[in-house]
Parts: sequence; structure tokens; C-alpha cells
Amino acid sequence: MKQQDINSFIERNLKNFSVNSTGWNDLIGNMLSELVAAGWNMEHDVFGKEKFGGLRCYIYSENEELNARLRKITNKYARLSGKVCEICGHEGKLRMINSWETTLCIHHFIDQKPIMEIDENENIVYKQNPILNMKDIVKAEVEFDLQTLKLYIKKKINTDEYFSFSTQEPNYYLLLKTVPLHLFSEDRQSRISDLFQNLKDCEVCGHKALYHKSCLRCHNEPWGASKYHEEDYGEKLEYLKECQMDMFIDEDGYEDYFNYDCSFDKIPGHEILFTLDDLEEYKKLLF
Repeated sequence: MKQQDINSFIERNLKNFSVNSTGWNDLIGNMLSELVAAGWNMEHDVFGKEKFGGLRCYIYSENEELNARLRKITNKYARLSGKVCEICGHEGKLRMINSWETTLCIHHFIDQKPIMEIDENENIVYKQNPILNMKDIVKAEVEFDLQTLKLYIKKKINTDEYFSFSTQEPNYYLLLKTVPLHLFSEDRQSRISDLFQNLKDCEVCGHKALYHKSCLRCHNEPWGASKYHEEDYGEKLEYLKECQMDMFIDEDGYEDYFNYDCSFDKIPGHEILFTLDDLEEYKKLLF
């Protein structure tokens, strides 16, 4: 079997894969090479597509032994695709954009789901493009336990149109703190004031973001907030270490994205409690 024939087979079949960009081309090429090595007849085309952020390949042989080998290969590359950016081919993670699952590196994720910022002129900005200025806001509402913010401007006050923000994007709490308090209803004013006046230090992530029994930055509980903490972890140090290791592994890409969050002050002298050896042992338990 000549390498030139395999290369032609790969080139011919790449067009049969309905994917979002070219980032998986090398992955697909390697998979096609392995399929041929496993016994696939190069005269027959191979088809596949992106589905739920992963690579799906549709291939079948009536030879059960060959079919088992093919399935093992396609399953392997379905798993690998969940770690490769669909656009550039660099390291990626499964992420959500407008309810769609996609596998992207952090740079292409931010390109499609940009970070909200507030500039020195109190403009709300995405990708350096202002969408709204604080002076234009005439009414503000919060819903779902302060997790969603709606901002109205004068020309839209009598309509159902508003600018909406949520805790799913970095700098949400920075925005909530920046919006003039008098624009909210009186009951919400007191609730928002209570939140920002009663933040405490989170020993897990190192931000002054702990509100009652949950951190608004890393979403972990403080030690002792649950009756199961002592039962499950034995001591405080082990609990904090495990929470920090989960953040570092960042399986869902949350930390990647929220590294850009400036809502909360960092605690001076905050310590990372786990070692590299701790992390490797913990990964063995998880994976």
C-alpha cells in the first residue's frame, strides 16, 4: 500500500465530513489512515460530521471482526475531537454558545462569545464596541436571585426590549455594582447593597466573593457550610485542596473564561494548597 494512495484517499474523503472549520482536518486524516490500516477498502468513501461538539464518523462493514476494529477507531477519534479546537486545531474544550455545543480553544470561544467590559467612560463594551452607556439607562431590573440583569433605555422603556446580562458571562457582578442603585426598585436596592456590603474572603479561589454559603466567583461552599464536609473530607485542608484541584483541571472550561472576570478583589497572600503530586494522584481517581 503506497503512502500516495493513502494521501489521495484522505484528500478525497475530507470533503465528506460536514464540520464547522478546518481545525479537525489533521484529526480526520489520522483517523482515515488508521481505518485503512485496520482493513477498510479505500475504494469506499467515509462520511462524518460534527455533532454536539464532537466528531462523528459513519462507517460500517459486514465483516463483524473488521467492524469492531473500525468502531474502536471511530470511538477513539470521537473522544479526541473533544480536546481539539474545531477552528484552529489547538487544544480545545467542549463549550456552550447560545445553547449550541462546540469544541473551541479559549481564543476562538471568546471570539464568538466576547467578554463584556466597562470602559473609563462607563460604556458597556464588547470587542471594543460600546453597546450602552450608563447615562442612557432609565430603569434596571434583576431576576432569578440577582442572577439576571435587565437594563432599559429611554426610547425602549415602554416596550419589551431591553439589554440583558447574566452570571454566565464574566464581569456580570462588576456591571451590577456599576449600575446606579436608584434605577432599581427599592426592595432590589437593599438586596443589591446587602450583597456587595457582605462579601467575605473565599479560601478556595482567593477572591472576596463569598456571599452567605456560596462563592459568587468559583461557586464553591465555604468549609463547614454542609454537614457532609467533615464526613466526606475529614478536615478543612483536604476539602480546600480538592476544590482548588477541580478549578485547576477546569474540565468544563469555566476557569478559562472567567479568568477575565474583574468583579471581585483578589485576596492578598492567598495560597494554592495542592502540589503537582497531589494533582497527578487526583487525576488518576477522576480519569
